[in-house]
Amino acid sequence: MSDDNRKKQDMTISHQDIRPGSMPPNASISRKLREFYDAVQEEGIPDRFLDLLEKLEDAERNAKSVKVK
Repeated sequence: MSDDNRKKQDMTISHQDIRPGSMPPNASISRKLREFYDAVQEEGIPDRFLDLLEKLEDAERNAKSVKVK
């Protein structure tokens, strides 16, 4: 068996290795990442960032109007 195949085999966990009632290690990581993503997604956009976006849109509109003239 090659080293790469041995590493892959060592990294995988068969369903037989998991005790009944326990979660696979990746399930816990996946759950925590989902919780973090959901929390970040619920955060509002800071006013400072919204102001910067508004200034950028104004600058783009002004640049387009100068090109048209």
